[in-house]
Amino acid sequence: ATQRHHTANRMAANMDDKIKESGIQALLQERILHLIDTQPDLSPDYFECIGTKPPEKTPEEAEAHLQVLKEKIRPFKVEVPADPANPPPEGAEPEDLLPIEVEGDMGDLLQDMTLLERAGIGFGKEESVRLYLALKTLLHKNPGTAEGEKISRVRLWGKVYGLQADYIVAETVVSERQAVPPLPEGEPDPSIVPPDPIRGEFTDFVTSTNDFVYYVCSGPGPQCQWQRLPDAQPPMLRAARGVRRFFTGDLQAKVASPVPFSGKEADYLRAQIARITHDCRLAPRGHLADTTDYENGGELSVQQSEEGTFFGLTGEGLCELHKSCWVHAALDILPQGRALYHNYGWTPPDDQPEAKDPRLEKNRPALQSVHMDKAGMLGAPAWSAHLCGPKGSPFSSAVVRSNVWPGACTVGWGYTFCNLYVGWGLPQTGAMFAPTLTLTPPMEAVKEEFARNEKCK
Repeated sequence: ATQRHHTANRMAANMDDKIKESGIQALLQERILHLIDTQPDLSPDYFECIGTKPPEKTPEEAEAHLQVLKEKIRPFKVEVPADPANPPPEGAEPEDLLPIEVEGDMGDLLQDMTLLERAGIGFGKEESVRLYLALKTLLHKNPGTAEGEKISRVRLWGKVYGLQADYIVAETVVSERQAVPPLPEGEPDPSIVPPDPIRGEFTDFVTSTNDFVYYVCSGPGPQCQWQRLPDAQPPMLRAARGVRRFFTGDLQAKVASPVPFSGKEADYLRAQIARITHDCRLAPRGHLADTTDYENGGELSVQQSEEGTFFGLTGEGLCELHKSCWVHAALDILPQGRALYHNYGWTPPDDQPEAKDPRLEKNRPALQSVHMDKAGMLGAPAWSAHLCGPKGSPFSSAVVRSNVWPGACTVGWGYTFCNLYVGWGLPQTGAMFAPTLTLTPPMEAVKEEFARNEKCK
């Protein structure tokens, strides 16, 4: 009896080892704990399949999954020049991934994505990481830059939908950019308006349509190719106000519109990006300070407020638009097609030395509250704000959305805020689209003089 008892114990121990090796014990523990946590109403038939092992992948499926993962990380690999003494085998791929440290400033993109996800605007965890790596690749490779230029800062501007492909837009600061060529000497032509000046350093307050350089790609992935957009031009900005069409996803496509537009879709996209940026770039009240010397006629100067003067705002405070909690962080674009007025050489007449330029265009005041924006064609305020997030109201973030540019929003809480645009790149007109009605064509009048000759039949 003692021998049979020892034999049974050894068999039980061997069985326990086999169960542990097969993973059934861990699987059963996981399923039972899940049932205890959820306590669902189940029929007895359900318990028959609790211990069923998940299907195992075949070697072909595992290899296909591995190839998919390789394709996802392919655009984030750096092409390393081959060593002449030790050439790689034919068809080999570079094994060096994107370096962890790159020269330049990317900000905290993942934190911004987390803040946006709390407002229900995020791209998802996986897509956010892929966007982060794509922007890191842009900062590392500097595509489309001239000799001496270097991308020193990059930020995710947003996403513009297209009919065939979408545009992921990156906002960059390019140092050592080439300046705009001066106008030809001689008497200035009032019909020629040069573009806004180019700047090669970051600014918190946008005063020029060419403060930043914008890159676009169809999406982060194996086919991610960043393409640089041209600088904003006043003729394109003026014409873009009358164009209303969807983007196709092809930068070289023609822009068909009742309003003549001489550029390609790349120029139209750049014009719309400038319009959205100058209308929808916001900052919390107190984050920026106007340091312009108005008494001595100094140039406009808006910088970050001194340390210790901005204490942040709660989500509830950021929703009170009537208390000027949000201000514009950019100048508006003038009818001239520039953010800064271009003086074409007008001088007052001799008999009226105090006369003012009849064509003079003025910007809205710097750091104007969004509560003062007008949107009469909508019959509603230009901006709307609300709390978001599952936490209590004092700890929830605030999201401010533009009603004029659907898709433009700003999310903020405390000291942090983030501007993002995700939309079709079209403003709201306030009028519902209705196709033109076509009437039934009338019957032709039967007249004897138009009757066909007998010989022609």
